[in-house]
Amino acid sequence: MDLARINISTTQAQTGIQSQRPPMSIHQPQADMHIDQEFGSIRISTTASQLFIDQTEAFADADLKGPLRRSDEFAARSMQNVMQYIAKTTQQGDQMKKIEHGTNAIASIAKQNGERPTKQINYGTVPEHMGKVSIDYRPSDISIQADRSEPTIRVHKNDPQIHIPRWESNVYLQQKNHIDFSVSGGSINRQL
Repeated sequence: MDLARINISTTQAQTGIQSQRPPMSIHQPQADMHIDQEFGSIRISTTASQLFIDQTEAFADADLKGPLRRSDEFAARSMQNVMQYIAKTTQQGDQMKKIEHGTNAIASIAKQNGERPTKQINYGTVPEHMGKVSIDYRPSDISIQADRSEPTIRVHKNDPQIHIPRWESNVYLQQKNHIDFSVSGGSINRQL
């Protein structure tokens, strides 16, 4: 007799996991920096340079003289002429004193007084040389003063901005479990 057979087939349950891992983001804002600096001041002061040119002696060579100098020179020449006249008169007086010795003093004195002075010709330049012009130069003085101001620096740091989203995992039933029973084969005694 062919007995019936029971076939049992099972399917196991399967679970599935679905995960989401969004990326993390980090943003770092730049620091805020403020720099302030006042303008420095600079002061420059100068004194005037001075140039002195004295041409008095050069002009005197060209006979361009002031009235005071002219009067001083005239007085000096007059004094010299007076002294020469006194010396000449004294010398001629001494000659006249010796007339009794038989000297021809009157003729000698007349000859001296009657002669014309010899003329002299000289070549000259006006002024005689450049040493007659006096040049004096005083350069200017320069004073420089600079004030330096220090910069003011302020830095404000900004914290990083970090964004971390949650990671999620979803667990679900991908396949249900189940059992199948089937009968195969001959007859079944149902009297039992």
